[in-house]
Parts: sequence; C-alpha cells; structure tokens
Amino acid sequence: MGTVVQILLGIVGVGLVAFVAAFGTGWVLRRRGQLPFDAAALAADGGQYVVNADGRKIEYFVYGSTAPRAPVVVNIHGSGPEAGSERDLWAPVCDELGVRGIAVSLPGYGYTDMNPGRVVKNWPQEDLEPVLDQERVGQFMITGHSQGNPHAMAAALWFPQRCIGLGLNAPLLPSDVTKEVGVKGALGMGSLLRTEQLQRPYMAWYFAVYHWGAVTFAPWLPLMAVPATRKDARLREVFRRTLVRAVARGSHGGAWESTEDVCYEWELDPREIQTKNVCVWHAADDKSCPPEIGKWLADMFRANDGVRVDYRADDLGFGHLTYCRGQFLQPEHSMIKSLLDGVGHPAADAASSAVSSANDDGQQTPREPGT
Repeated sequence: MGTVVQILLGIVGVGLVAFVAAFGTGWVLRRRGQLPFDAAALAADGGQYVVNADGRKIEYFVYGSTAPRAPVVVNIHGSGPEAGSERDLWAPVCDELGVRGIAVSLPGYGYTDMNPGRVVKNWPQEDLEPVLDQERVGQFMITGHSQGNPHAMAAALWFPQRCIGLGLNAPLLPSDVTKEVGVKGALGMGSLLRTEQLQRPYMAWYFAVYHWGAVTFAPWLPLMAVPATRKDARLREVFRRTLVRAVARGSHGGAWESTEDVCYEWELDPREIQTKNVCVWHAADDKSCPPEIGKWLADMFRANDGVRVDYRADDLGFGHLTYCRGQFLQPEHSMIKSLLDGVGHPAADAASSAVSSANDDGQQTPREPGT
C-alpha cells in the first residue's frame, strides 16, 4: 500500500511541478508579449512592410513578374506558417505565368504585428488594403489555403469589383454557417479557447504550452503533425523554413490567433460573395477540413448566375496539402493558371485587360466602398 501511495504522490508532484513551470513560463511570455519588430531582419528575408491606420506593421513579399501591367494575385497562408511559405510555393509559378504575386502574413505571424480578438471580416480593410495601396494594385485575384480562405473570402466581399478571381484551397466555413447548413465543421471548431478566456490571468499556462510546441520543439514537432510533409521533400523544406520564420517575433501572436472567435466567427457570409471567377479545390481525403465543405461551396457558387466555378476533389494521398505540391505547382496545372483562364471567361464579368495592376494613366485605382 505504501508503494502505491508513493507512486500516486510522485505523479501528483510531477504534475504540480509541470503546472507551476507552465504557469510561470506562460506568465513571463504573456507579459513580454510580441518581440520587437526588426525591419533589417525582414529586409534580409526579402520582405517588405507597411504601417496601417492603427499603427500596426504588416509584412508581405512580392515575387513573380515586375511588368507594370502584370496581373496580380494575392496568396494567403493558413494557421502556423507565414507569407514566406506562399512565396516559396508560388514564385516560380508567377514567374512562368507572368503574374505579380503578393503574399501577406496574417496577424501574429512572421513580422506582422499581432491583433488579439480581431474579426476576419475587418482584415481586408485593416491589413490587406494598406498593402494594395503601397503596391499600387487595382484589380487582383486572391487565393487562400486553409485558414487563409476566410481572409480570401473577406477580401472578395470587401472589394467586390476589384477582386476578379477567388481561389479556395482546402476551405472551411464560419461556425454559424456550418451549423445553419448542416455541414461538418473543420478541425477544432467548438473546442478552442476564446480570446476572453485567454485574457484571464490563470490561463497563462496556455501561452507556455503553445510556445513549447511552436518554438521550443519546432520545427520537428509541428512537422510530425503534418504527414504530407514526410512524403514530399520540397513541401517538407518549405514547411521547415516557414515554421521557424513564423515565430520570428515569438509565439505570442500565434497563440492569440488560435482562439475560437478568431478562427471561426468571421462576421461574414460566403453566400454574399459576388466574384464571378472562382476555384474551389478541396481534396477528397482532407482530414482537417472535411471535403463536404468544398462541395457545398462549389454548389453554392454554381447556383449564382454567371459564376464560373473550377471545382476539384482529388484523392492523391496528401490530404489538406494536396494542392500545395506536385503537379499543382506546375504553372499550367496551378490554381493561379485556372484563375487567369477564368478572367477571360465570359462568365467572369471582366475583360482580360481588367487584370491590370494600374489604370492606363498609371495612377492607383481608387478603392471602392466596402460591403
């Protein structure tokens, strides 16, 4: 009996020490906040930044064609990576197709300032528009992968005339629409902590646990959770680099980005999107975002008059990352090529000249009122 008691006391003791360590580490991390912005380090990485109306700094990368009137595509990453991953994946495609690519890091990732408790609906006005203004972009196409999809949809809603192509790669839906239409929710929906919960003092431990996963044991631990990277050397290298760079200013920003409200309460409805040129590519073996989400979105867009929809649902054994690798990184088979083709399609509601990044007089296209 004494041995059993000793074992139980030992387990309790270890648990208590672990909790104290997590709470103390998390307390320090939360008080420290995001590490200082380093403009020189960002420049060394080939990145740029803009300061928005709230004084926040947003990092981004420009790649592909430098022609003044080249079509523009904005590529948005998902949870965990940063904009450098989109540049690494799509720069060769943009070069070959004569497209100017812009990848923007979401709040808290890379060198972008965090924005705790933010609403996805506001992201185009708060973060994307300053980048487009600085780069003198008029009309554009936009793609998102995973958590990048809500931001791509928000951009399509905010810029109904300027967004002439919307590419959704492994998409998800907001929690209210998910419940309304009866589609299975994406990974973690309904089980994540909320921003107001993380603000409570006793939740300091969460920041430590997130830090250990995203920094201390990165990149190998996060990579272990992404099976596709073990089967594709190029994809593995892209993810290895981005998972390190994503926490260049620490894990604090990413922790705030992992909340239920930020991830799934967007305050927008995809059914209101007016874009006439749409790609929905959602692998049939996706375990993170159920493939019926992509099917529902494709059917929803098809039901709108004059919308050209390119829908794919391949089962190639790479799940959530199917369309970020292999043949889909070849220019002629890429989502960017499909969107370019859609711009010239009669249903796309735009002539090929509409993909210009500037007006004929060389001046920036005025921003339309947001929806």
